[in-house]
Amino acid sequence: MIPAITPIALGYIFATALFASLIMVPFLQRWGTQQKMLDLPDERKVHRHAVPRLGGIAICMAFLFTLLLYVDLSRGMRGILAGVMIIFAIGVVDDFYGISPLRKLFGQICAVLSTMAVGNLYITNLGDLFGMGEIVLPLWLAIPFTVVAIVGVVNSFNLIDGLDGLAGGISAITLVAFGVLAFRSGNVEVQILCVALLGAMLGFLKYNVFPARIFMGDAGSLVIGFVIGFLALSLTQGSAGEVQPVVPLLVVGVPVADALWVMVSRLCAGQSPFAADRSHVHHKFLALGFEHCQTVIAICGISLFWAATALFLRDKPALLLLGCYLVLTLLSYAALNLLPGWRHLLRSPGREPALVMSESVSYSLVVNRSGR
Repeated sequence: MIPAITPIALGYIFATALFASLIMVPFLQRWGTQQKMLDLPDERKVHRHAVPRLGGIAICMAFLFTLLLYVDLSRGMRGILAGVMIIFAIGVVDDFYGISPLRKLFGQICAVLSTMAVGNLYITNLGDLFGMGEIVLPLWLAIPFTVVAIVGVVNSFNLIDGLDGLAGGISAITLVAFGVLAFRSGNVEVQILCVALLGAMLGFLKYNVFPARIFMGDAGSLVIGFVIGFLALSLTQGSAGEVQPVVPLLVVGVPVADALWVMVSRLCAGQSPFAADRSHVHHKFLALGFEHCQTVIAICGISLFWAATALFLRDKPALLLLGCYLVLTLLSYAALNLLPGWRHLLRSPGREPALVMSESVSYSLVVNRSGR
């Protein structure tokens, strides 16, 4: 167990990760351009110039460099970093050469199993979800449940990375919330991991806000989702787990709900759950006439709402928190699906509809850019 850490030490960790990322991102941007490792524009993408997709390398390298520089790694940290290296390699290969969804999924499972084996990290306690006592999983069930849960979080952050700054913004909000929860529960390891990854993320985000000069790619989104998944596990499980398991679910509620909605929608439509379509939450906002930046701000605002709710109501009954999350999320998605059909109500006699942005060229470009 890592001893208590001072705020100034956390400040050093944050600053090191931040400046390491700020230094590496411009270098990777130039190097990617020189080596023609670019995301080229076409009719499906919003950017009009070739953009490097190597930002995830800077995020991961700054994160790892900072931890190795400052921290004596515990067993749990070694396990997480072992999985990070595997998931990072998968993301880099996918960014450079492309791999099939099934191979990517297999690699993600291997990364999770590696972390579980090295770090002895499992989800065994689901908390008092239904008001009838804590749900404790036996090991034979905890292993597959942990794999499914972590892989789900990994892919939810990968799928939400559809607009410039969106995945980075949600990740930053999540890390701040997890850091606060870790501070209040005295979980030093999670504090360190949150601060290091937040610094690396903010250094990248400076160059990723619209219009992005570099993308994080799968190397970034997969690593971020992987670390956040195990941060949630570390906050809620074992002797240091003093946070209700439902609380981190609320914090990551936006990407998780979006991933579940998209997968279910695709399966109901008879499509592969890995098929690209336009059913993501950001597509719903774009269909209402929101522009690119407005959509990112709106979704990050929703994520901030759930993070604040989780922090302020963390001691409330799990059943109440889970029920509110499910009801509000379902109502929100129902509204986002129904509102485009009511746009004609906004039409005044002799005038164009109030919401016309979704019929513009910029809307089409944004939607096509974020088609996954």
